Amino acid sequence: MASRDSSGRPIVARGLACRIDGEGRIRVMFREPPNLDLQRAVAAGAPIAATFTKPYSHRSIQLKADRAEIVRPAPPDGPAAFAQTRAFREELVSVGYAETLASGYTRFELHELAALEFVPESAFVQTPGPSAGSSLSP
Repeated sequence: MASRDSSGRPIVARGLACRIDGEGRIRVMFREPPNLDLQRAVAAGAPIAATFTKPYSHRSIQLKADRAEIVRPAPPDGPAAFAQTRAFREELVSVGYAETLASGYTRFELHELAALEFVPESAFVQTPGPSAGSSLSP
């Protein structure tokens, strides 16, 4: 994920998992302690960009919105985060990352969980190659 502070400096953060509701609202779960700057920026009304990548193929998309909202974690967020980080860790290992690196990269404690929500306003291909940066449409 990425945003910017009040001076326009970039802020980057790493999400753990996401859920999409029936209205297309994206909910991204992340570790709160290392991502306080992102939370402050979003709370102040800064835009949000979230990139989702599949390690095996490097297939990536980026979703953007002019604003997002910091929300309290909901009961389904913990199980979703554990399931998605486990699958991501397994895929990292399957493409050659060391188990210790993959486990450290995806580790979190339930009490650290935070979330934000946004409705995507634009979407882009971010898979490396000639189509990278091109718009996606529904």
